[in-house]
Amino acid sequence: MIRTLRAAALAALSVVLVAWPAQAATAPRAAQPATARLSVELCPPQGPVVPGETGVLEVRVTNQGPAATTEPTLVVVHLPPPGVVKSADPPVELTYFGTGSSYSVPAGLALGEASVERLSLYVAPITSPFITISGDVQAFYPGDPDQSGHTTPYSFTTADTRAHFMVGASSAWQAGHPVPQPGDFTGKPGATIDLPLWVYNAGPSYSTHPIDVRITVPEHTTLTGTTPYDCTATGPRTLTCHYGVGPRYQDAMFIDPAVVIDPATTAGQVLPGGTLDVAGQEDCPSPDWHTDFSVTVD
Repeated sequence: MIRTLRAAALAALSVVLVAWPAQAATAPRAAQPATARLSVELCPPQGPVVPGETGVLEVRVTNQGPAATTEPTLVVVHLPPPGVVKSADPPVELTYFGTGSSYSVPAGLALGEASVERLSLYVAPITSPFITISGDVQAFYPGDPDQSGHTTPYSFTTADTRAHFMVGASSAWQAGHPVPQPGDFTGKPGATIDLPLWVYNAGPSYSTHPIDVRITVPEHTTLTGTTPYDCTATGPRTLTCHYGVGPRYQDAMFIDPAVVIDPATTAGQVLPGGTLDVAGQEDCPSPDWHTDFSVTVD
């Protein structure tokens, strides 16, 4: 009986083993990507890029054949941090990583056809001027005989920094920025008060050049106490200040001179004549360079 069962089992197994190769032969296999050789051509920014602004890198990926691509092509753009690929035209989904970003070219790139993207390379405001930034672009397609990636280098230079300065006389801030308008400076007759004056850098770059500031305090007030850092009193109501560099991008530097209000003033009297001016070679002259302010006697 045992021999009969064993024989039956062996017979069934032999049927399965004979049939399996035939079934395996009919199972569908994944198609291999069509052979397509790629080339990468680049057109980097044509002129120096100001730190805090963008330059355009044109990337052209061409299918040199012999067949159309049947799977997506991965394009990897290396850009040294803290720079970043900010956007692409035409729009594509950018995937970011530590030293750059990547995007995909859809399958179906025909023989001789090219995919062209204009990438906006953002140069961080902290970047130094007059340096060379270098990177490369690689293209990977599964059906390309060269699986090392087609690597093409690029480089461009940075321009001089550019910083737009705004001045104000106020302790007021709004949404993380100082409010560029006269503040509410008040004090009693004979009192000593501080005047929170500031210079704000609206960018796009960090300031890397010297700036000069001129201050006149209001009528019926007199400078007193320690002269602010890097400032020189040129009269009872005037200061000149010289700084090696201005404030960083989206940051402010504060100058807080102290003044004594004339004891002969009366409550409710407004003391005009305060002025604040800034000058720097990174910025073009503008109304933002000047503000008037006053002190109200309370």
